[in-house]
Amino acid sequence: MRIGIDVGRATSTAVLVDAAGRVLAEAVVDSAPRTGLCVRRALAALGPLPGPVGAVAVVTDLARRPPRPRPVAVLRIAPGSHAALAPLADWPEAARTALGGLTGVVAGGSAVTGGSLGPLDRDGVAAFAARAREAGVRVFAVCAAGAPARPGPELDAAAVLAATVPGASLSLSYETGAAGLRERENATAVNAALGGWAEELVADCRAALRSARIAAPLCFARDDGGLVSAEYFARHPVIATAPASACAARGALARTGLDQAVVVDAGARSVRCLVVRDGEPERSTRLLPGPFGVRLALGAPEVVETDGAVPAAVPATVARLLERVPGAGVLYTGGRAEAFGAPVGPGEPPAGDRERGTGRNVTRADARTDARTDVRTGARADADPAPHGRYPRLTDAACYAARADCRIEVEQVISAPGRAELDQALAAVRDHALSRCVAAGAAPGSVRIESQAHAPVAYLPAGVHRVTVRAAGAPAPGTTP
Repeated sequence: MRIGIDVGRATSTAVLVDAAGRVLAEAVVDSAPRTGLCVRRALAALGPLPGPVGAVAVVTDLARRPPRPRPVAVLRIAPGSHAALAPLADWPEAARTALGGLTGVVAGGSAVTGGSLGPLDRDGVAAFAARAREAGVRVFAVCAAGAPARPGPELDAAAVLAATVPGASLSLSYETGAAGLRERENATAVNAALGGWAEELVADCRAALRSARIAAPLCFARDDGGLVSAEYFARHPVIATAPASACAARGALARTGLDQAVVVDAGARSVRCLVVRDGEPERSTRLLPGPFGVRLALGAPEVVETDGAVPAAVPATVARLLERVPGAGVLYTGGRAEAFGAPVGPGEPPAGDRERGTGRNVTRADARTDARTDVRTGARADADPAPHGRYPRLTDAACYAARADCRIEVEQVISAPGRAELDQALAAVRDHALSRCVAAGAAPGSVRIESQAHAPVAYLPAGVHRVTVRAAGAPAPGTTP
């Protein structure tokens, strides 16, 4: 059995599923200020569990309780550049000030295809570490040019930083962001700043599981809807700051059997809409505002947010998004869905009133059907038979999280002059993705490649390709520390 828990601003929901993905119980409770208390209340509302739990997956947005960033020293390893391109130069002033504004650039790094740009300036790294230590900063974000292809300079710099500042917390860009230097640097700095929030959230949720006598692995939802282990989340929180809408969208798709839709997630304060194609939320190809207002490029779903107090804005947004997926349905999810056009099921009160704050088990009879997939239609056997998302449920995000796999994505730029070299390089990236997926909490025997894409990089010489590989696997068994 597995449990999914969606911690929102107004309500928190929990769903218990069996090994086949069948829903055994659901519960909805009022949210509390602390995430751990929300988890504790939701688990209590599920009632006695019929057996041991294999994993618990938590969905929660950073915006529910925005944290203060912790001070970070940002070190770039690359040739010098114009001041307008310096580390943190494109950050909002408030965010740059909150981080402390301590930055440095030292010689070293690699070209995008891995060729060395010169030896690492170790003395420069040590001097920067000493500056940070004197300023009382023990958290570092390290970004080297070409690190995804050749992480060695970042690893060498990390060793110098750790020796100079014992106990330092280090975020390395080759583990965090995409191929572009500035985008990767920004993601790594945000990741480092969020470390305190992530560690507190993990400790809070683990305490809630212990109080409920649940000794199962704890996972957190990524922004694209996949899961990562609590340990991986604590090291890489930047990939899991706004997962609620993607999880709700995926849950609504599983419930209805559709694979193309515009999903309307009507929450307590805002309405978030997103496009889904072939079962996947449409991802942004541009920089999107992330934590602290910093624009990031992490491949997160593109979500259009409107003020929940202005219902008239939602139909126009939905109509505009439907133009991108002609013939698609409209799916509704969230506690205020009826206010924006979603119908109410026969004999049911509005979703905003249904089970809200009752703190009771709300097992649904229609959720006890077989969760297998119909191979002829691609629709789930437990799909809602009503078209286009009728009868929205508060538990869509939690239900998806309870069934979800751990997922990881790797992006690299590779150089391969011929087909044989390209095949060999692609195999290496796939192996790396599978290893990263296991590191993110997947059981080794379950990991698989979900997708692979590669294309020539137009502005570089022939034979240079940008490769993206996604791997997934079931959460590994274990216990909560």
